[in-house]
Amino acid sequence: MGGWKRIALTVKAGRAPDPTGVGALVARIVALLRSNGVEVALDDAAASHAGAARGRKLEQIVDGADLLVVLGGDGSVLAGVRAVGARSIPVLAVNLGRLGFLTAVNPDEAEAALVALLRGEHQIVERMRFEVTHIRDGRPLLRELVLNDAVITKGSALARLIELEAHVDGRLVSSYRSDGLIVATPTGSTAYNLSAGGPIVDPRVAAAVLNPICPHTLSLRPLVLPDDREILVRLRSPEDATLTLDGQVGATLQSGDEVRVVKAREPARFVATPPHDHFEMLRTKLGWGAS
Repeated sequence: MGGWKRIALTVKAGRAPDPTGVGALVARIVALLRSNGVEVALDDAAASHAGAARGRKLEQIVDGADLLVVLGGDGSVLAGVRAVGARSIPVLAVNLGRLGFLTAVNPDEAEAALVALLRGEHQIVERMRFEVTHIRDGRPLLRELVLNDAVITKGSALARLIELEAHVDGRLVSSYRSDGLIVATPTGSTAYNLSAGGPIVDPRVAAAVLNPICPHTLSLRPLVLPDDREILVRLRSPEDATLTLDGQVGATLQSGDEVRVVKAREPARFVATPPHDHFEMLRTKLGWGAS
């Protein structure tokens, strides 16, 4: 059994009606797990697909779970990892989205992956996370664990640059007049960072990426930093800006506010069913080598 006594299952919300057969997949997964003596906790969307009376909130079903199974896209995986928080609960992600950089298996592979998991034929892969703190006048206003990125962008709808100042371990890196700044983990290097011209970093590399968005000075290029550095970004513009964490949590930055980014103590944990080939994933998701 591999010690899996209680498994939580979450499904991307908003998938009803169900033309893609997600409901049938959920029912098969629930039946498979229960037939192997595993208690299954369903969130509201999963319960709806399974025909159960009611589910619970995602934050509730992960409490006491040994594993979280996510059926959805990368956004659903990020929400699941955020719900897990600092707990050492691994995530098995089944791709129902488009790209699915964070998902391990496709829907037609889900049941075989769970069988392998129950037999102990799997690996647990750790992914570095950030601890991001929004600071105003020396006081923390927000603290979150982040798997992909912390992004600072202009808060106004007007096409104006914002001015930011970045420090690493207390030393000034540069000031930036730009549309914003991305601080990405290796996992997040294939997200907004990639679209903004940043490097793809292998998730096993202990690093962080500091990437300006459309800087006014063209010589300002992305930086790859060791993961044990403290990154501090200060807003110098008089106008407000927006801090977005993993594309899901947001805050308004005022002039003088700081965003502190450090490596989190607890990584995110994912189930990988061998074989796992990072380069195959890049070829498949990004269309490398396609004629």
